[in-house]
Amino acid sequence: MASFAEGDIVTVSLPKGPNKRGVIGIHVMFTTSQEARFDGATGTIVGINPKGPYGIPLYHVDFRDHENRVAVPWQSHWFRETWMVRGDEPAPAVSTDPTGGVPVAASGQGTTTVSGSS
Repeated sequence: MASFAEGDIVTVSLPKGPNKRGVIGIHVMFTTSQEARFDGATGTIVGINPKGPYGIPLYHVDFRDHENRVAVPWQSHWFRETWMVRGDEPAPAVSTDPTGGVPVAASGQGTTTVSGSS
């Protein structure tokens, strides 16, 4: 069932993941897609195609009446539901730390511990 309707304000939020250097950003699988240019942009849903290509519902988002910090390449585009969050909600935080919160030194650098005995 669709969770968005026409007139809803949404923000585009593509899946996040680490790149080869470990920096969190748009997942490397989506960095070259057209939709990656819209990541973080806010717009209004103006149309819904419930039976889009391959049966995936698509939402037509218009960015014209919103002030966006990202430079959108064109004024409207079709997006999947999984690539959008409500405009008043923050994007979901993704933790991709494989160590479970333990700090890890970059390659070639060592870590030290300080003991308080004197």
